[in-house]
Amino acid sequence: MTTSPPRRSDVSRNDTWDLTPMYKSREEWVKEFDEASALPEMAPGWRGRLCESPETLAHVLDFVQSARRTVEKLYVYAHLLQDQDLSDTEGVESFEKAASLHSRLSAETSYLAPEVLAIPQDTMTRWLSLDILKPHRVMLDEILRARPHTLEPSEEELLAMASDVTRSFSGASGKLANVELPARLPEVDCDSGGKTRITNGNLVSLLTEGSPSVREAVFHGYYSELAGNTATLAALLEGQVKTHVFNARARKFPSALEASLFLDRVSRSVYEALISSVHDNLSVLHRYYHLKRRTLKQDKLHMSDLYTPITSESRRRFSFDEARQLVLESVQPLGDDYAGTLAGGFENRWIDRYENIGKRSGAYSSGCYDSPPYIMMNFNGTLDSLFTLAHEAGHSMHSHYSRKHQTYQDSEYPILLAEVASITNEFLLFEHLSRKLSSGTELEGMLDHLVNSFRSTLFRQAMFAEFELMIHEHVERGGVLTSEFLFDTYLALVKTYHGDAFAWDETDRMIGNEWARVPHFYYNFYVYKYATGMASAVSAAESALSGDSERVASYMGFLGGGGATPPLNQLLEIGINLESPVPVKNAVARFRKAMEALEELLEQK
Repeated sequence: MTTSPPRRSDVSRNDTWDLTPMYKSREEWVKEFDEASALPEMAPGWRGRLCESPETLAHVLDFVQSARRTVEKLYVYAHLLQDQDLSDTEGVESFEKAASLHSRLSAETSYLAPEVLAIPQDTMTRWLSLDILKPHRVMLDEILRARPHTLEPSEEELLAMASDVTRSFSGASGKLANVELPARLPEVDCDSGGKTRITNGNLVSLLTEGSPSVREAVFHGYYSELAGNTATLAALLEGQVKTHVFNARARKFPSALEASLFLDRVSRSVYEALISSVHDNLSVLHRYYHLKRRTLKQDKLHMSDLYTPITSESRRRFSFDEARQLVLESVQPLGDDYAGTLAGGFENRWIDRYENIGKRSGAYSSGCYDSPPYIMMNFNGTLDSLFTLAHEAGHSMHSHYSRKHQTYQDSEYPILLAEVASITNEFLLFEHLSRKLSSGTELEGMLDHLVNSFRSTLFRQAMFAEFELMIHEHVERGGVLTSEFLFDTYLALVKTYHGDAFAWDETDRMIGNEWARVPHFYYNFYVYKYATGMASAVSAAESALSGDSERVASYMGFLGGGGATPPLNQLLEIGINLESPVPVKNAVARFRKAMEALEELLEQK
């Protein structure tokens, strides 16, 4: 019997997120959208007047923040509506309208930074000491810091307007990957005797649970279809990379990488040190792959074996209710307020749980200052899906506390910090499950999962970060991102990171097109933050589990920090210095410890 995801209309209400705290209906959204459509046209009325007085500057900033807050709510609602079913034309159209409004507001308020920078420095220093500008101090400090990279008002307006066009690269890639490609993916014969159509949502699950022949059929079926789309996807990725390079050069940054890192106050050396440190420790990752090869009794591994757990206990299935209970139990060390708030989120339908036709693949936490911190996922009952729930819950709780303790303008925590809370939750879940284990086989499964978390978050994301740097530097040198160049570059990296435990036959080589299914390559050097986030989370989880009330309180304070202080300073407050090699070294040491414990258990059999 062929299984396939249900249509959105057939999904149980309790399994979907509740968007009514934002808008009671689409009609209410339309009404507010129509009212907000005039906001961009109101903004230019203050052009040229910011230098009049601190009162005028404060008034304009108050208006802009209020307008952004309104438009952000409209935008978030529309993107959630779209992502729950990308085949819903009404939802897609709502998102396009909201995104356009967002771009228009950005364009019409783009004069802010140049005009603030035009105010004499001694005057601005005096104004910043006044209470009337205190709510906007962080924003103004960031504008002043960006003085060397801020253009004339007319040029800033053009760049803001261009964003409405250049976001099309990512949008088109998403539609191709999530709507058109899945419609053409083949069915495969399952071990049970039935047939299952490959989807973005079940790909990893099928590669995790199937027999070797099923895994190979799934891998070959997916990547064969993907290969037929790489010319288009290469052109779209090139357009996105060229956008990053163009924006960096327009703002007088040495490179696209440094333009992206500037926002997080991170130097290029942090990025390069991550890649270097991971390269220095690839031998322990290769050692794990050889352990897996021996345990699975194979002469060579294949790329289709990458997600296969070493032990059968890792294949345990969890209902969503079981997963919820385990996650709630695991976060108890963070205190009653944290656990109780998260429990309320489950009850109040923060989470859109399961895959349906047209739903965006993967998982994320989203929301805005005036909404719950929603979670979108495609829960399938695997151990990986359980940890994904804990991960996204970490994001959502970080957002919850930041919005609770900070004003709107200071509530958005920097992207550099975004993965710390989520991965900390994964470590808390691992420790909780480890204490509940009743057999050595179960411990093997959990250790294998932990090792694979390091593999996918520290090593794999470092590989992604290295690939992203390589393709940007290639374009900066005048190169073209053809599908052939992307295939060869990516395949060479995969071989370096995975070593000689793999066969690298013709089917394995198809992994060279995996770049075409990674949406994060459109996110402008985001992926390295997963790896630094894991390095930071190793230390953060130790604080949470220490039983030391002061260290736990310090971590909870970190969760409420938002963007009120620079990200590296926030990490320093909980004892983490990303400018030193220590966090990455500690993370690698934790990986090695888990790897050696797993190796010892398996070699004893």
